[in-house]
Amino acid sequence: MTTASTANAASVSESTETDDSLETIPVLRGQIDALDAAIINLVAERIRLSKRIQTARINGGGARVELGRERLILDAYRCALGRSGAHLADAVLEVCRGQR
Repeated sequence: MTTASTANAASVSESTETDDSLETIPVLRGQIDALDAAIINLVAERIRLSKRIQTARINGGGARVELGRERLILDAYRCALGRSGAHLADAVLEVCRGQR
């Protein structure tokens, strides 16, 4: 993102945050919908990568799930997002573990 687009995004964000009128609700919901779509796409990509790692580990004689790695992920989410971040990480990890 360029400096100009970063500044523009910041000003849009600031103006939206200070405008509490009902007219902003559809715009804000549209932004949330776009973020949700991006999150879904990112999680789907994470699932694909996780399956490849699981397959490689299993083919190498290892376990499907590496608990030490999962602990690091839980800690990273918790540090970035607070206690609820660990719940989010747990949900993402559960989705990525999948069924075998």
